[in-house]
Amino acid sequence: MISKEELKKEVDKLPEGLLDEVYALLKGLITQKKPGISEAGWKKWESNLKNFTPDFMNTREQPIQQIRDSFDS
Repeated sequence: MISKEELKKEVDKLPEGLLDEVYALLKGLITQKKPGISEAGWKKWESNLKNFTPDFMNTREQPIQQIRDSFDS
């Protein structure tokens, strides 16, 4: 990660014509939401837990995979 001082040195090297462009880019990066789950996302996840059966929630294991007969024969 770059330090504040290193960033300032790099910005100071830029031609005057690019300062507005760099400022707009940095401002856009600052205002972007950080990736992650929002409060609404957590609530949706929590409400989806109700869709699982109690036996699954007790053990949290998948049932044994069933081997099915092929339709090709």
